[in-house]
Amino acid sequence: MLKHYLILTVIILPFFVACQDTEPNYRNQLKLSGFRAINILNPGVEISYERLAGNKFSTQLSAGIATNVIGKPFEKLHGFNIALEEKYFVSKKSKSWKYMSFILNHNNSKYQEKTSGIDPITNLTIVDTFTIARKTTSLAFNYGIQFYKKHLVLDINLGAGLKYRTVKHYDRTFEYKGPREPFDLHRAANVERKGIAFHLPINLQLGYRF
Repeated sequence: MLKHYLILTVIILPFFVACQDTEPNYRNQLKLSGFRAINILNPGVEISYERLAGNKFSTQLSAGIATNVIGKPFEKLHGFNIALEEKYFVSKKSKSWKYMSFILNHNNSKYQEKTSGIDPITNLTIVDTFTIARKTTSLAFNYGIQFYKKHLVLDINLGAGLKYRTVKHYDRTFEYKGPREPFDLHRAANVERKGIAFHLPINLQLGYRF
């Protein structure tokens, strides 16, 4: 009788194994933001940790430092950002998962900028170097997709939301005028202001899952 059970087990086991999901149960991700490195208005290095909770939800915590990665668009740039994102996976395939998410992000940075003006006493043009402090808190709804290749993960998302920003100047003597050209985004971001604005986040992350 035992012999018959063993034979039946040998026959059934391969079919049972073949029907199982052989995809490893990766629940953790470490990712580096590629888009943050080339962001012309908020350059820096950002790393994220994502933890899968069950089959439909995950939580991602991101932290970064403000620094010039490509070129030197900002003088003496320093600062940080931190973000919390809650994801809900709406479609799951073996090589890609689609999701919707809410992300709360806070960014705080300082850097130096220059303007110029005429000295009323000497009538000479003077270069005025001053400090800009920029703080932004945003809440956005994102739609994204994660692509998988064994341990590698590519996470792409975009969204829409609102942000509250404050831009303040310190030790500035002369007036700092707004952009002279329509697409001078760098100068437009430096203008002193406070208030709510529309926010269009986009990100691309490459990482390792385990």
